Amino acid sequence: MSTRATQRRTRRVAGLAVGLVLVVIATGMVIIEPFPHGATLLALTHEHGIDAGDVPAIALYLVAALLALWS
Repeated sequence: MSTRATQRRTRRVAGLAVGLVLVVIATGMVIIEPFPHGATLLALTHEHGIDAGDVPAIALYLVAALLALWS
């Protein structure tokens, strides 16, 4: 295998690994809820929904998805 192919494979694996770590962190943020709830952005039911405190986790999910697509 050529050096260039090895570098691409290493970059792809690293991108996927970082994406996986970001998904784990974002999921932990949703479960632990370290930020105040704030305003409700999307009400799914009367008790559940997406609030302003979930925005950082949503951003991490988006970055992880971009890394997975880019790798």
